[in-house]
Amino acid sequence: MDIRKRIFIIDDEKDILFILKEFFRNHGIEATTFEAIPDVAAEIKEKKPNAVLLDILLPDVSGIEILKRVRKIDPNLPVIMMTGQPDEEKKIDSLRSGAYAILAKPFKSYEEVYHIVNNAANHHIETLRTVELTAEIEKRHEHERLNLLELDFLKKLQLMIGETEDPAFVMKNSFALLKNFLNFQAFATLMLQGEDINIQIYPNIGSDTKLMECITSSLMAKVPERTRVEKQMSEMMAIGKEALPSDVSKYNYMTVDISSRDRVYGYAGLYRVLPFHENEEAIFNRFCSNIAMTLEKIRLFNEIKTLSIHDGLTGIYNHAFIVEALKDEVERSKRYGSLLSVAIFDIDDFKKVNDTYGHLAGDAVLQKLSELFKGSLRAIDIVGRYGGEEFLAILPETDGINGFHVAERFRERIEKETFAYGGEETIKITISGGVAHYTYGMDVNKLIKVADDNLYAAKREGKNRIFYE
Repeated sequence: MDIRKRIFIIDDEKDILFILKEFFRNHGIEATTFEAIPDVAAEIKEKKPNAVLLDILLPDVSGIEILKRVRKIDPNLPVIMMTGQPDEEKKIDSLRSGAYAILAKPFKSYEEVYHIVNNAANHHIETLRTVELTAEIEKRHEHERLNLLELDFLKKLQLMIGETEDPAFVMKNSFALLKNFLNFQAFATLMLQGEDINIQIYPNIGSDTKLMECITSSLMAKVPERTRVEKQMSEMMAIGKEALPSDVSKYNYMTVDISSRDRVYGYAGLYRVLPFHENEEAIFNRFCSNIAMTLEKIRLFNEIKTLSIHDGLTGIYNHAFIVEALKDEVERSKRYGSLLSVAIFDIDDFKKVNDTYGHLAGDAVLQKLSELFKGSLRAIDIVGRYGGEEFLAILPETDGINGFHVAERFRERIEKETFAYGGEETIKITISGGVAHYTYGMDVNKLIKVADDNLYAAKREGKNRIFYE
């Protein structure tokens, strides 16, 4: 895949187009500019951009309509909206329509523009890689030559495991399916889980210590001895082996890697007294290949799901998800009359952090602040990156006064916190916040606006404070 970054810039201001094109060219990003609205579908298909910079106000057509067109053509393509107008409704409508971010004109800093666009392009490239990998797996799967037995086997396997996200469930049902095709006494798997390992045996072999020794030794022999857990198991095996009868070797077995192109998920083995034949080994190999493909599908699904709802920099929920979560909480409060508050936080003078220490330091501050959010709030609270250096916290079962106290405690903690960067630099920051509580009849936009207005009030009153009215 061509990894050179390409972007589109759509704006009716020639000067802006020229400046941005030259700026991005100097930073290694190829920019195609449009003063008039192009044939969006044709241009995207031909030039394959990784991000789009789009002005909200354009002659004859709203930039938001162009945003919606782009989202229909390629839902994964990030669109960054630009505006020189203070129209908050259009900004919110842009984000609601799927905008990646909003940039105010004139730009505070071209470095900030580069930072946002570059992050968006990187996110799109990573998404394309995931899509390509998924297509590659599907293509490999489609081109495999399966005999009638294997084809029937594969269909039943897919029918049984469905869309489960639990590898243990896959293994348990794989055993139930495999026993219809092969004769064996035990089916065992050793799954790698970080530095830990997990051995599962189907069915329960009870007190058959000889079979247990055969299973453990055969599967452990396939694992490089690299973790403390593995060393302990090896020692236990050595102690147990001395006490076992010598006829443990009466069991025959075959073991197979459960692996995809670039990942080993674990190992599987079949065990019985009679020897295994070549055709049985072929079936078992194919069987384990299908297990690996299923586990790969589960992993890819989880990665894609995580990317879709989490902010790429901080790891907490992104704007789209946190707003949807707030809609759900508002509906719950409306239906059951439960308490609900929200708090919007903003880092005070965050531009000074970027200007003084650089954008990487700014990123580090945002990342640590997000970690502090996750560690400070309750399990039922939800926090997300609302945009830039703004964060939105949803506080269910909380009235406005208690919401204020929650926000104030967090503000005090941040005021005392030291943010380290590069091993030497230490950065001090403060935050301001606005709190709002839900009252019957409010919608999400009104609730956010009240909190946002209170945030601006906190800024006006001198920053480093929480405002609730």
